[in-house]
Amino acid sequence: MANFPPVLRSALFGTPFGEVFPPKVNPTSLSIDGRTAALRVFKEYITNLYAFLPMQPGAQPKRFQIQPNNFYIEWPDHETDVVMPSAVVGPSRARYDVIGLVSYVEETTRDRYAPGTVLQWQGEYVEIIQLELWTSSVPERRSLLAAIETALSPTEQMSGLRFKMSEYFNELVCFTLQDRELLDDPMAPKNRRRAQLGIEMRFNIVALVNYNQFVPQFQVNTDVVQPSGNPVVIDPSTNPQARLINP
Repeated sequence: MANFPPVLRSALFGTPFGEVFPPKVNPTSLSIDGRTAALRVFKEYITNLYAFLPMQPGAQPKRFQIQPNNFYIEWPDHETDVVMPSAVVGPSRARYDVIGLVSYVEETTRDRYAPGTVLQWQGEYVEIIQLELWTSSVPERRSLLAAIETALSPTEQMSGLRFKMSEYFNELVCFTLQDRELLDDPMAPKNRRRAQLGIEMRFNIVALVNYNQFVPQFQVNTDVVQPSGNPVVIDPSTNPQARLINP
């Protein structure tokens, strides 16, 4: 908040995170948001999965996958030829859950990303992303759904899919299946089969802020008695307490 007008800063109630003495500007914000970083990791995972299409009896299943160029984490900016199979993350509304009564500082990140900085949790981001899948046939759609449903819970320790986001301070993002829908329409007879998966995406919104190391200090008065302020008398003849301490 170093660039804020003094009047605006004085009107702000509370102490901003990263406001230290002597004054220092907080680190520059990232070029992408947490949602983009999370969906990039998700895209890399899904496009490395293989689905297996059943063939004629006795023949080996045909292996296929969604190519990275055919997976869109947002709707394309312009018209694009759809190549089967493909996927797109459609628009949806997200919410921000409060971390607690106060913000939280992740102490383990001290000086990790820049000297004199630490990560501060600002809230938890929760969104049910709508993953729309496009295939050219019903068997292909079934195989792709089966592959993704299996891959969304790959570990023994917990349910859901979790990744550290290298583009977002290694914060953890969790993906959990919620619902699905088959979307057949008049385009179905023209080799256009669609399905939609609702997947919960959850991670912490964070910011990199400055900090000053806390240095505890204490003060001892040897000339007056607190809190009365009376002078300390060290003459044993006039101070019984001194006689006990120094017999």
